[in-house]
Amino acid sequence: MLYEGREVLTDVDEAQIDRWFEVHTRNLTKKQIADLKRKMSRAREIEGIESRLQSIAFDVGQHYAKNFKGTGLKGQIAASSKRAAIQLKKLFDTFDVVSTEVIISPPEMRESDDEVDESDDDLVRAFWRKMIARYGSEEDYNRTIVEGFKGPGDPEIIIVVSKLLTGFDAPRNTVLYIARHLQEHGLLQAIARVNRVFDEDGSPEKPFGYIIDYNGVLKDLGQALASYDALQSFTEEDIAQTVVSIRMEANKVPDAHAALLDIFKSISNTFDPEAYARLLADEEIRNDFYVRLSSFSQTFTVALASPSFVETTKPELLNRWKQDLGRFTALRAAVSLRYAERVDWKTYENRIRQLLDKHVVAKDVVTLVELNIFDDVAIETRRADKAETDASIADTIAHRLTRSIEEKWDEDPIFFEKFSKLIRDVITEFHNGRMSEVAYLAKIRDLRDKVQHREDTTDPTPPRLRYDSHAQAFWGLARRNLDKAGVSDPELAADIAIEVSKIVQSHRKIGWQNDRDIENQIRNDIDDFLFEELRGRRQNPIDPAVMDTIVDDVLASARVRLAQ
Repeated sequence: MLYEGREVLTDVDEAQIDRWFEVHTRNLTKKQIADLKRKMSRAREIEGIESRLQSIAFDVGQHYAKNFKGTGLKGQIAASSKRAAIQLKKLFDTFDVVSTEVIISPPEMRESDDEVDESDDDLVRAFWRKMIARYGSEEDYNRTIVEGFKGPGDPEIIIVVSKLLTGFDAPRNTVLYIARHLQEHGLLQAIARVNRVFDEDGSPEKPFGYIIDYNGVLKDLGQALASYDALQSFTEEDIAQTVVSIRMEANKVPDAHAALLDIFKSISNTFDPEAYARLLADEEIRNDFYVRLSSFSQTFTVALASPSFVETTKPELLNRWKQDLGRFTALRAAVSLRYAERVDWKTYENRIRQLLDKHVVAKDVVTLVELNIFDDVAIETRRADKAETDASIADTIAHRLTRSIEEKWDEDPIFFEKFSKLIRDVITEFHNGRMSEVAYLAKIRDLRDKVQHREDTTDPTPPRLRYDSHAQAFWGLARRNLDKAGVSDPELAADIAIEVSKIVQSHRKIGWQNDRDIENQIRNDIDDFLFEELRGRRQNPIDPAVMDTIVDDVLASARVRLAQ
C-alpha cells in the first residue's frame, strides 16, 4: 500500500488559501481554475463548515479526479463525525468533481466509543429523515449505496464515520482518505479496506491501495511508524513491505527512467524512431522494454499524484519524463502493430491514458492506423506518404502474416510450416543486413501472395486437388506420412486426400467435431478405405501404425477446417 500524509488549511487567511489553491490547481486551465475558485467561494459561504473540511473536500476531489476518475476504482473517506460526513457531502456537491454518498448509522446510535452524541444535531437528524424518505428503510439505504459503490457506476466515493471501516469488502475500493483519528485495531482494519485484490474479468488495474492521511495518523514511515501502538505486532520489515510512502515510491522515478533509456544505449541517433523500432525486433529485448516501460509509467503515475513531488522536482526534469513517457508509449503501440503481437490492452488502461492526456503534449501522441496487409493500394499510399519506412511496412506484413499462419496452423500444417520458415529466413536476412529495405518488402509481399492463394511453385499441388482446399491440406499430411514410410508417391497421396475429404464431409453436421461417435465413424471409414486401397488393391504392405498416423493428422486438421 502507498501512504501519503497531507496538510490542510485550518484558518481562513486569504493569502495562505491562495498559495495553497495555486499549488493544487497547477495543471488546470485558466477556465477550470476560475470555475473552481467560484465553487470554492460558494463552499466558504456554507454556514458552519470549518476551513479544514473545505480544504479536505477540495483536495480529495482533485486527487481522485486526477488519479482515479473514469477508471472504475473507488475511494472511501473516514470523517470525524456524522455532521462532518454530511458537510463533506455538501462540499463535494458544490465542487461537482466527484460523486459521493454518505453512509452513517441513525442519529441516536453512536458508531464508536470516541464518537460524540449527535442524536440532537438538527443537521444529522434532517439528513437521516431524508435518507429514510428516499430509500424507505435503513436496510435499503445501506444496501442500495453499498451495491452502487461495489459496481462500476456512482458513487465514486463513500463518506463514513466508523461504519464500513471494518468488515466491508469492496475490491474496487482503492484509496482511503483519513480525516479522523484512528488507532490500534481500527486503524489496521480501515487500511485493509483498500488492500483487496481486484481481479474480476475486465477489471481496471489496481497495483496499490492508497492511504491519504489528513490527520497525521501515520506521520512517519520510519521508526515512528514501526513504534506506533497499532503496529506493535508487526516487525519493521513487515511494515516496510506493506505500507510505503508515496514519496519513497516517487523516488524510484529517476532509476526507472534510466533503466528504460538503457535499453537503447546502443543507438547513436536518439531522434531516429526507426532505429528504436528495429532494435525491438528482438522479442527478448522487446519484452524487456515492455517491463521497464510499465515500471516507469506506474512509478511516475504514483509520483505525479503527490503535490510535494511535483513541487520539489525541477520543471525541466518533469517535462522530460512526461515527454519520454509519451514517446515510449507511442513506440510500444507502434512495435506491437509492427511485430503483430497479441496486445494486452491493460497496458493502456485508463489511468495511463489519463496521465498522457493530462501531462503529455499533443505532438508526442501518435495515432496509429492498423494496416491491411493484403491491401496493396493502402501499402503504396503509406510508402508515398513516407509515413513509414519500407522496412517498417515489411516487418508489419511479415509478422502479421506469421501470426495469421500460427492461428491457422492446424488447418494445413505442412504448407504453413514451410512458408513460416521462408518468412523467418527473409526477416533474418534483412535484419542481419544482407538485404535492402526495398528487396525485403518485395520478398515479403511475394510470400504473402503465395500464402494467400496457396501457391507453392517449388512443390505444386496436383491439379486435380486445385478446387478442393480441404483435400489439398489432407494431401500434404498423407504425403508426409507416406514419405516417412518410404512410399514417395504424390498421386497416391492425392487419391487418399480426395477420398478422405469425401468421407469427412459426408459425416459432417453441426457440432460433429465434438461428437465422439461421429469421429469414430469417420475414423472407421478412413481405416477401411486405407486398408482396401493400400493393402488390398495396391498390394502395399504399409505399416498399420503409419495409416493410424494419417488418420490422426487428417482428423486434427478436419476438426479445424470443417468445424460447424
